[in-house]
Amino acid sequence: MDDDVMGILIAVALGIALVVAIVLLMIPEPAEQAVIATERLDVAVLSFGNSSSWPGVGETVRTRTETRLVNTSGVTVFSRTRLDALLTEQLLGASGLIDPSTAARIGRLTGVSKLVAGSVSGVESTADAVTICEEWSGGSCVRSVPGTQYTIRLLGQVEVLDAATGRIEQAREVDSSASTTVKEGGSFPGYETLIVRAADDVASDVASLLTSTYTRELYYGLYRSVKPKRDGYVGEGETSRFTTSDGEASLIVHFTRVREDETFQVTWVDPAGNHVSTSDDLVSDGEWRVYRLDFAGLSTGRYAVRGTLGGVQAFEKSFLLKP
Repeated sequence: MDDDVMGILIAVALGIALVVAIVLLMIPEPAEQAVIATERLDVAVLSFGNSSSWPGVGETVRTRTETRLVNTSGVTVFSRTRLDALLTEQLLGASGLIDPSTAARIGRLTGVSKLVAGSVSGVESTADAVTICEEWSGGSCVRSVPGTQYTIRLLGQVEVLDAATGRIEQAREVDSSASTTVKEGGSFPGYETLIVRAADDVASDVASLLTSTYTRELYYGLYRSVKPKRDGYVGEGETSRFTTSDGEASLIVHFTRVREDETFQVTWVDPAGNHVSTSDDLVSDGEWRVYRLDFAGLSTGRYAVRGTLGGVQAFEKSFLLKP
């Protein structure tokens, strides 16, 4: 067996070992997700200003941001068609950023709680000569070809405003890049494709800004049994159907995005709607909890477990208890 083959086999073996180690260390999330809005998140994405020399880039960023927010849990996006029908371009300054009185006026017209506004101040495009390796051997490049790395950089600003008062609640500078490398003689699809990718990064930042500021997130699941693993828990036998012989139901909750020492309450409800058991807790970001209901002395029927975070119901999951 030559050295190259042996090197490849060793690299593959190390890769497999690394994957196995990661899997063994990972704690799988409970099956169900709850996103809790700490305040109403009905959002309108306004037109983005564009003072760059690249036409249409502001509209691209707006479109990608709106699409990303539509697919973000806990966020409702006001119809763009209705928004544009209600507003005229005169409401917005050329920069795309708005003053408090205009923001409040838009809030009254649309009924939304938050406005996302922004502008693109610059677009930088570069094309740099690079060397692309096409063949490796023994950890070294043995055959390379010339190529070009194309890069786009978007610069600008994004703001989140309270639609009732016009107050700027969050502001973030935009600095997003995207690049691709093409071999000499290859086809470059154009900078527009890179602009879309950079705009997608901006959109993800806006979504993260909204969700981290105005929503909380947790994962939960009901199991027949639970085992501790590192700093969390792994459930076995996830189900919504228990028998009295199971002895108890176990609720695993992983708090993936909450405030420090936030109040959390778990309530177990019987078929008649009575509270069987209630647990009050203080939780923080990243923590895991297990809550149990003992079946001893309980009648059969349909039960439910409710989780309330910071006084707002996060979830309610029903389950059946059979003989």
